[in-house]
Amino acid sequence: MTAGVNPNGHDYGAPNLDIVGRAYIIVLVVWTVFVFSGLIWLVLHRHLDFIRMRNITLIALSLIMLHTYFFFVMILYPLNGLFPCQLEFWIMSIHFPLGVALFQAQNIQLLSISCLQRQLMFQHTMRPVKGAKTGFAGLRQRWSNANLVTKTFWGITVCAIGQCIIILAIFLASRKFHDFGITSEPSTPATCRTGWEWIPSIIWQGAWTFGFGPWVLFQIRKIHDIHRWTLQTTLAIVFCLPGLPLWLVALYGTAFTNVNKYWPGAMWFAPGLMMMEFVTIFFPMLEIHQAKRAQRATLEAIESWEKKRHDIESLQSSSTRRLSTRRGSVGDIESQRRADMYNMQALEKALQSNSAEVLEFAATKEFTGENIVFLIRIRDFKEAYARACMTRGTVSLEDRRKLFLHGSDIFTRSICLQSSQFPVNIESKIYFDLEAMFGSKAPPSPGSVVTPFADAWSSNSLHSNAASNSDNKGFISLGTDESPDAMPLCDPLAVPDNFDGTVFDRAERSVKYMVFTNTWVRYVDSLRPSRSSSTTRSAVSR
Repeated sequence: MTAGVNPNGHDYGAPNLDIVGRAYIIVLVVWTVFVFSGLIWLVLHRHLDFIRMRNITLIALSLIMLHTYFFFVMILYPLNGLFPCQLEFWIMSIHFPLGVALFQAQNIQLLSISCLQRQLMFQHTMRPVKGAKTGFAGLRQRWSNANLVTKTFWGITVCAIGQCIIILAIFLASRKFHDFGITSEPSTPATCRTGWEWIPSIIWQGAWTFGFGPWVLFQIRKIHDIHRWTLQTTLAIVFCLPGLPLWLVALYGTAFTNVNKYWPGAMWFAPGLMMMEFVTIFFPMLEIHQAKRAQRATLEAIESWEKKRHDIESLQSSSTRRLSTRRGSVGDIESQRRADMYNMQALEKALQSNSAEVLEFAATKEFTGENIVFLIRIRDFKEAYARACMTRGTVSLEDRRKLFLHGSDIFTRSICLQSSQFPVNIESKIYFDLEAMFGSKAPPSPGSVVTPFADAWSSNSLHSNAASNSDNKGFISLGTDESPDAMPLCDPLAVPDNFDGTVFDRAERSVKYMVFTNTWVRYVDSLRPSRSSSTTRSAVSR
C-alpha cells in the first residue's frame, strides 16, 4: 500500500485525511474558486447579448445546486463515517435530481431561442388579439402561450413537489433512517445506502439523464450556431450519461469493491458535474475573448486602409502612382475588400438592399435577429415619415397620428421589456425616454404572460405582423403592413409635441453600432470562404 494512504479507505470509520483525502479537498477548493469566479464573471457581463440569451437566472440556479452536490460528493471520502446516510438520501433524492433538471431546462433554452428566432424570418400573419380568459380556460390559454422554457420549468416544479412528497413518505416509513417506521430494518452505514428506498432517486435521475437529455440532443441536432451552444449542450449531456449506471454498479455490484475504497460510488457523478459546470462557464468566456479580438482586428484593418488611402490621395498627382495603383498586389486588394466590407456604409447598404440575408444569418447563427428586425422597422418608419412630408411638404395631423401609432407599434414589438418577444439591448436612458413617449400609449401585445424566470430571452412568443417585399421575399417584411396608411387613427391629444421622424435615432445608432461590431463582422467573415477565390482570380487578372 502506498505510504500515507489509509489501507481501509472509505469504510465509514474515522475521517480520512490521508493523501487521497487531501487531494480531494484541494480539487474541491480549486474547482469551487473556478466555478464561482466564472459565475460572478457571467453575472457582471450579463448585458452581453450571447449571455442574456442563455438565461442567467437558470444558469446561476443550476450551477449553485449542481456544485452543492459536487461539494458533498468530494467530501465523502475525507469525512468517511461522519457523513450521515440520511443527509445523503435527501441530497441524492431531491437536491441532485432537481439541479440536473434545472440544467436541462437551461439546455432547452437553446431550442426555444432557435425556434423563436426563426419566427422572425418567415412570413406569417398576426393572430387576432383575444381577451384574457378566466378559470380553467384561462390556464389553458396561458399554457398554450408559454414557451418551451416556461413549460419545462413548470414541469420541473410539479415533478419536484411530487418527488418531495414521495421521498418524505419513504423517509418516514423506513427504519433505515431512524428508530421509528413501518418497513425495513435498522442497517449499517453501508447497507443504508442500498435498498428500495433509493428507487425514486434512480427513476428521477434516469428520466432526466437518459430520457430528457437525448431528446434535447435530437431536437438541437440541426442547430449550427456560432456561439458553440449546441456543442456545449452536447458535451454536458453526453458526459452525464455514464454517472448513473456506474453509481448503480458501485452500490449493488461487487466488481468495484476495491475501487469503492478510494472512489465512493456517488463520485462517479463528479466527471459529468465538472463538465456541465466547465462548458457553462468556459464557452461564454472564450466567446467574449474571441469577439474582442475580432473587433480589434476589424478596426485595425479599417484604420490601416484609411491611412493607405490617405497616402494615395496625397500622392495622386504623381504619374508613377497611377501605374502602381493599377497593379495592386493580392494582399492590397484583399485589405481593400476587407475595409470596404467592414464599414458602416456596407452594413447600411446591406440593410437597404439585402436585409433578408443578414436577418437569416443573425436569426439562425447568432440568435440576434431582433436587432436586424428593429433596424428594418426603423428604416420603414423613416421612409413612411419621409413620404408623408413629401406629399404635402409637412406632416398633416392625420398622418402624424398614424405615424405615432406606427412608432408605438415599433416600441411594443422591439423595445418594451414587458411586451417584446426579443427586446433590443439599448442604454437605459434611451429606453426610459422612449417609454415616456410610447409606453402608456403602446398597443397591447397578443399572448403576453408573466412567467417564472422571465427575462428578455425567455418571454412568450409573439406573432409579428408580416408581409413580403421586394428584397425580403419569403421572409418577414416589417414595413408594408405597418405603414401609416394601414394604421388606425388614435386620439390626436395622445401624440406628444416632440414626436418626429428622429424619435428613434439614438436607439437606432446604439443597435446599429452593436450590429456593426458583432453581427456584421461575423456575417462578413462567413462570406469570406466563398469570395476569397474570386477575389484572388480578379487580382491576378489585373
